[in-house]
Amino acid sequence: MQRATLLLIAAILLASGCKQYATLSPLADPDQPVIDDQLLGQWYGMQPRPDPQTGESVQVPNTDNHFTFTQYGITGYKLSAVNTKKKTTIEFEVYPFQVGEHPFLQLQRTKFESNEQNAGIMRVYYFAPYKIEDDKLYIQFTSIDRLKGLAHNEDIPSTETDQTLLFTGDRQQMLDFLEKHMDDLFPADKLSQPLHRAEALDLDMAKDS
Repeated sequence: MQRATLLLIAAILLASGCKQYATLSPLADPDQPVIDDQLLGQWYGMQPRPDPQTGESVQVPNTDNHFTFTQYGITGYKLSAVNTKKKTTIEFEVYPFQVGEHPFLQLQRTKFESNEQNAGIMRVYYFAPYKIEDDKLYIQFTSIDRLKGLAHNEDIPSTETDQTLLFTGDRQQMLDFLEKHMDDLFPADKLSQPLHRAEALDLDMAKDS
């Protein structure tokens, strides 16, 4: 799972084989949008490579994948997760929201261009706390077993398939649950590896190493 966190939510939820968790109701309030333009731009993970001169392991940008946030509508963002080796792109609509004092991202797959393609597809909403500091973007995920256990103890309604734990309660119930169990679900001392803002990186390091 640690390696998958470097690939952000696209890999965790759609490509890595890890079990997904989402809500049936949106958690971001369209009547009280949260704007965070710090998200805008391109972001990269890091990976170890041997220094060509010393042989020592150094961290260089992982240019196999990059993640770009752009403006989407009036209050939202679009996240394009690009795998440059496989030449694939996964796109999400992204809306920041607050859980108490904690900033979160709500992510959902973008719709297809035609109504026919969208017919019968359930719209679900993924969620994760995040923070940005020193040109680093941290997006945190939790253990599906921990999440499932706490939700069961709190009688949070849900349904489960082989691939997805889907919470079916209303928005406020889910927000209250996340705020109450924030420390259990997303401990501050267990942040995922960050993504780095492109402007703060020497991308030539990845090519030269």
